[in-house]
Amino acid sequence: MIKGIGSALASVLLAGSALAADLPVKAPAPVSAPTWTGLYAGVSVGARWADYDWRTSDVSPNFGLGVFVPTAGTSGAMDSAAARIGGYLGVNWQFAPSWIAGIEGDFGWADNKKSASPLPGTTGLFFGGPLVGLPAGSVKDSWDGSVRARLGYLVTPSTMIYGSGGVAWQRLELNASCAVVPGNSFCFGNPHNETFASTRVGWTAGGGIEHMIGGHWLLRADYRYADFGTWTQPFFVAGGVGVGFDDRFTAHVTTRTHTATVGLAYKF
Repeated sequence: MIKGIGSALASVLLAGSALAADLPVKAPAPVSAPTWTGLYAGVSVGARWADYDWRTSDVSPNFGLGVFVPTAGTSGAMDSAAARIGGYLGVNWQFAPSWIAGIEGDFGWADNKKSASPLPGTTGLFFGGPLVGLPAGSVKDSWDGSVRARLGYLVTPSTMIYGSGGVAWQRLELNASCAVVPGNSFCFGNPHNETFASTRVGWTAGGGIEHMIGGHWLLRADYRYADFGTWTQPFFVAGGVGVGFDDRFTAHVTTRTHTATVGLAYKF
């Protein structure tokens, strides 16, 4: 009897195995790749390096060419570096499995300032004698912004390398001052302290790497170069011209910046 029961159990197990072998096997659901398409907004921290080149020309133009002879060159670097904080807003479009296109705007602030005493190009001989009381001054950048197109490539479904380029803006301030001192003074008409400000427009280009975390958070490292051209600004025009004196000079300031940041954004 026991032998019969064992035979019956064996038959049932064999039948169950055969039935299980005939059942269709259900494959696990595929894991979908994250999509980069959509709007995002973020904040960034980093640094901005400003390359200023200050060149002075037309010192005391009333007296004609050759009266002022520079003895230490006409130009000099006035570079600076500062911490930068900012924010950005953009939109991505994933138009192929591995390609991303988009547009982004950003705004940032940094206290880039460089002073010089004397200003480059103001040291020299005037009517054959060395000038004294030379002007001091500074160059200062505060806020910057840009609107850029971006093109990225996915090295993995969650990691993108990208390049960017577009239009940039920079707030720039120039200052110069000098006092009247005994002798062959640079400012031999009136003392001066003048500041001029301008929002400069230029171009920018750069690139970076961005990684998607959890489908909504975008962590990035970004670098940009920007060129704002040359600003030509006359100084000491008001009250600096008259019979027997001419305090004027012209500054030509070329500005370029390098900006490196890390950022964290949320994709909506």
